[in-house]
This record gives sequence, structure tokens and C-alpha cells, in this order.
Amino acid sequence: MERKIVGVVSGKGGVGKTSITASLASLAKKDSMMKVIVSDCDVDAPNLAIILPPDEESKIDIKDTFTTLKSEFLEDLCNNCRQCVDDHFCEFNALHWDSQNSIPKIDFLKCEGCGACKVLCPTHAFKIVAVKSGEIISYRSKMGFPLTYGKTQLGSTTSGKLVSESKEHVKNLKEYNESNLIFIDGPPGIGCPVIATLSNLDYVITVCEPTPSALHDLLRVIEVIHQFNIPFGILINKSDLQSSFQNTFSKYMSDTNYEILGKIPFDLSIPKAMSFAKPVVQYAPDSKASLAIKEIYTNLKRTLWDQN
Repeated sequence: MERKIVGVVSGKGGVGKTSITASLASLAKKDSMMKVIVSDCDVDAPNLAIILPPDEESKIDIKDTFTTLKSEFLEDLCNNCRQCVDDHFCEFNALHWDSQNSIPKIDFLKCEGCGACKVLCPTHAFKIVAVKSGEIISYRSKMGFPLTYGKTQLGSTTSGKLVSESKEHVKNLKEYNESNLIFIDGPPGIGCPVIATLSNLDYVITVCEPTPSALHDLLRVIEVIHQFNIPFGILINKSDLQSSFQNTFSKYMSDTNYEILGKIPFDLSIPKAMSFAKPVVQYAPDSKASLAIKEIYTNLKRTLWDQN
């Protein structure tokens, strides 16, 4: 079977994206036709590893990434003129004057690595260097398939680049050549990390709930998906939520005629499964939510490989 890369995204956080990804991957692992790999690209808040921890015998590989640029001060070249601070070289206020030592100091967290200080300094006492921006962790999960995830380091500002590196890292796994289904748990929103996640996908699952805020943010992420011209389907979590907005939500879905990949009813088995750090299809395989997710998995396979 031709390899397919599927991204799972949401316009807003907290709609069940990660737990659904874990359940779909779990079902794929039990499918004899599938060789699955999972990657968590929500690099600013990766938590898929909580539900899919490493196998006790698995080696955990950690790779440092250097995608963030920061300014570095070269004291030997400084003539102590104060021009960098007095003339406000840094628009991000990352430079301040150390009066005791008569040299400028760089606030690491505020520095954006733009290079203005390097260009403007008359003695070239600054240079721009790549610093550690995060890590990419990979291992074999207890479910038996490989899991990778990126983790942004505090102060780094290039999470989009870390997402791209995390996706590329999947290709270095020994299981990659035999794989035919790769799930990517993307970040919420429509920012740079989401754009990096959507790049080169074969299909996108957009997760939402029947609430005003979820629908609003769903429309925003669909606009981004349209820019990539990627086929997508909508997965409605807590589909039977009783609210005054339900009719408006249902009418919108009907009017747009977007593909509805499936609906998951409200089910307390999901938070219970999360409390035990397990996918719901493993914790409660006969629950309403699990049965719905199994149907969604079947629909996904049919969509990806045009099965009859």
C-alpha cells in the first residue's frame, strides 16, 4: 500500500486532538495491513507521549536541534562606546548596559536573532549564532510502533522549524521504509507550527466540537488547509453536546457540504482513559466513543486508499 501521511489538527486546543490521534494509531497497529508511525509535532506542548509511553526495553533517542538564532557579544571587539544601547540598535529591547563592566548585555529571552546589532555595531562586536532550540525524542511505544516528538526549549522562537525537523526525523527511523501510514499530531491554531505541520501531507483530519469558539477556529484552520490544497475531513468530538448552538453548527456543516469523517459522542470513558494514560479504544474498547472511533478509522482507510 502506498504510504500516506495524515495530519491531525484543530483550530483551538482542548478538543480531543491528541487522544483521538492515539486511538487511531492504536487501531492502525492492530490492523494487519498497516505499518504505522506516529509523530507529535505540537512542539510547544507535546503530550502524546503521556498516552503512548515508551516500551520498557526501548532505547530512547534524543537529538538536539539548533534552529534558533541568537546574538552573541564579542567583548574583545567592543570599544565601550555604548552606541548599541544609546542608539537603540535592538527593537526587541534585548540589549542593556552593564555599568559595572562598561559593556552591553544581551537578554537571551528577548533576543530574536535578527542581526541588527551585528550590522549596526561599528566594531562588529556582535555575531549571530545558532543555539539549541529543542529536542527530538524518539522511541518504540508500548503499543509497538515508533513515536517521535519535538520539544521546544524555553526562549526559542522557531517552533515552526522544529516541526519541520521533527517531520524529517521520521524519515531516519529504520521503520520508515516499511511504513504505509504516518500520523502527525499537529499543534492547535493557525500559526507557523501549523503551517509547517501541513506541508507535504496527504490528508488532514480537523477536530472540532459543536461550540461557537470551536467552529470559529475551525473555519480559520480550513482557510489555511485550502492554501495547501490538501484534502481534509472534519471529525466532530462531543457531537451530541446539548446546547443552543447545536442547530447553527449542524446547519453550517450541512450547507458547506464538507466531508464529515465521523462523529464521537460525549463519553466519560475518554477522560477515564486519559487518567490511566491509555487510548480510549484500548481502555474501553466497547464504549460509545471507541465504537465511533473504529468507524472513523474505517472511513479514513476508505478515503485514503479509495477502498470500496
